[in-house]
Amino acid sequence: MRVNVAVLAKAQGFGEDFDSLQRLRRGRGITGPDDLSYLSAYVKQRMLRIERDTESELRRGLDNLRQLIDKSPPHERELLLLCFNIDRAFGNFNWLERAENFTIDHEWIGSSRNVRHRADLALLQLLMRTRPAAELEPFSALDGKNVGGSRGNSVSALTFFAEDYVRNSPRFAASWEAAHAVDMCGFGHNRMAVAYSAEIGRILKSGGRVRVLMQDPEGLAVLDANRRSSTPKASPGSVRHQHRSGIATFHAIRSASDATADSLQLRAYDIMPPFTAYFFNPDDETAHAYIWFWSWRQPSSWRPGFLLARSSDPLWYERFRSQFQAMWDDDDTQEITGGGQP
Repeated sequence: MRVNVAVLAKAQGFGEDFDSLQRLRRGRGITGPDDLSYLSAYVKQRMLRIERDTESELRRGLDNLRQLIDKSPPHERELLLLCFNIDRAFGNFNWLERAENFTIDHEWIGSSRNVRHRADLALLQLLMRTRPAAELEPFSALDGKNVGGSRGNSVSALTFFAEDYVRNSPRFAASWEAAHAVDMCGFGHNRMAVAYSAEIGRILKSGGRVRVLMQDPEGLAVLDANRRSSTPKASPGSVRHQHRSGIATFHAIRSASDATADSLQLRAYDIMPPFTAYFFNPDDETAHAYIWFWSWRQPSSWRPGFLLARSSDPLWYERFRSQFQAMWDDDDTQEITGGGQP
C-alpha cells in the first residue's frame, strides 16, 4: 500500500513547497532558469538561495539545484535527475513519458507508477535535507566504497558493518516487504518513516503492528543529539520541529491506511538511545534486527550498522531485543497520543 507522498509532505510541514517542486517537473521538466521563479518562497530562498527573481540569481539557483542533486544519495539522484530533466537529459518528453521510459530501461523498478512514487519520495527527502537540523549531504564522496571487502579468510569490520543507514541494502528493503510486525527505536525516524511509508502502511492496513520509540521532541536529549549531529548548528526550535514532523508522519501513514489506533504505537523517551534498531517480526522464529551505532559529527552513512538474526545469533539478538523492551517499558517513557504530544 502506497501512502500519498503529498500527505507525508503536509505532515512534514512541506505541503506548498512539495507542490511547487511537483509543478516544476511537469511537462518536459526545467526549460531554463526562469522556471524557478514560480517556486514557493521557501524553496527559492532556503533551498536554492534565490532572493530575487533576477536573471543572475535564477541562473545561480539552477546551479544550486544541480549541486543538491549531485549531493543526494545515489538511489535518489537518478530519480531527481529524471524529475527535473535539466538540459533534456532524459529527452524531450513529458513527465509521464519520462517515467514510462525509465521503467523500460530499469525493469527491476517494477512499473511507471512505482517510478513516480519513488520520485515523489526523493523530492520530499530533498526538501527535508534543507532543514537547519537535517544533513544536507548524508554521506561523503569517499565513504562506502570498500564496504563488504575482506582480507583472506578472516572476517573484517568492513564485512560485519555492512548495513548502510542511508543507502539501505536490498536485504533491509526485503525485510520491510516481508514484515507483519516491526519494532523501531532511535532518534526521530524521519528518513525511514518517509522512505518506507508504503511498507508501514501495508503492515498497518493488513492488521499488523508497528511500535516506535523515539526521542521526546520537547525534552533535552534531542538537543544533546543535535550536538552530536554532523549538522549541529540548528536552533533548538528547528530540532524540535523535525522530531514533531516525524510523529505527524507516522500518524499520517496510519490515517491513510485506515488502520486501527492500536496498530501503531508510539512512545517517547528523553534519553540518548544507545543505538538505532529495527526489529522485524520480532516474536517469530525468523526474527531479525538491524542495528546502527551513533557517530560523532559524521554523516549518517558512516554509522556502523549490522544484521542480527535470532536463529544464528540468539544471544546478541535477545540482548538488543531486551534493551528495546526495557526502554519501551521504562517508567519515564511516555505514550504519544493521537495529537502528537507525549
